[in-house]
Amino acid sequence: PRSSPLPGRSPRHTNMINALVAPQAVRAPLALRKSAKTGSKTRAAAVAPKIVTASSNAPIGGDKKAARGEEASRLQALGKNPIVNAAAGAMDVIPGDYRIGGVLLGVATFLGPICHLWTQFGIHGFLGAFLAFQASRVRFRFSDTDLDVVFIEPGADDSTALDVDTESSGDNKLQGGGANKWSFDSVTNWEFWFPGFPVLVYYKENQTRPEGQPHFFPIIMDGKKLYETMLAKMPESVNKKPPVSEWNLDTAFESTALGRKIKESLSEEQLKQLKETTGFPGLDK
Repeated sequence: PRSSPLPGRSPRHTNMINALVAPQAVRAPLALRKSAKTGSKTRAAAVAPKIVTASSNAPIGGDKKAARGEEASRLQALGKNPIVNAAAGAMDVIPGDYRIGGVLLGVATFLGPICHLWTQFGIHGFLGAFLAFQASRVRFRFSDTDLDVVFIEPGADDSTALDVDTESSGDNKLQGGGANKWSFDSVTNWEFWFPGFPVLVYYKENQTRPEGQPHFFPIIMDGKKLYETMLAKMPESVNKKPPVSEWNLDTAFESTALGRKIKESLSEEQLKQLKETTGFPGLDK
């Protein structure tokens, strides 16, 4: 129904007023409804409990990387490498051994000042000093699946080798290239010269090259521990290896074809002496 004209106003004026007021009257309920909804959300947010994680330090979203960095810094402060420490319990580090370097330096001292053979003195002295220096920093590590070579600070405790990455020993350019780390599954054979008198260790692997890559290392580490660890963790050698308890000069001769040939020319008494001779005289631990 039409509204009746206001007293004192013409119908035309009344229609203009209705045209202006009516839209506002329609929009008013919508505004009230929106305001009611907003108020409901605000009240719900005020009433809803806050969700708290189990740990007040637990990271959320983008803070995870920062938290991992803080944890790594904490482990470093404790002297633990977060990368290596997880597997450190299963890692065997072979300590250094200075006997070969020391023997060469002793020979150099005899050849030079006593025998005046200065060329031989220089050669033996250089090799002895070099091997003694390498013995102070090169460490073999055996995990349950791999062998790797790392460098530590000269003279540092052997346990520091647990916190060093393989990259510390650089690229093995002299023996095939690549990192100084090889899986036991890639090893096709290994030899130890000589059981009873450790001087040189050899192994061949197909990880660096499919056709096989040989590696030779002077034994500038604890020879007995190296031998026992290789027996326990590496694949079986092509040639049978005696246990450490049976080490003597006879087992050293038996480890090479030349040694076995030399034994054929020895007397029974000499063969007996071979079996009774164990370790480096005056140097064996």
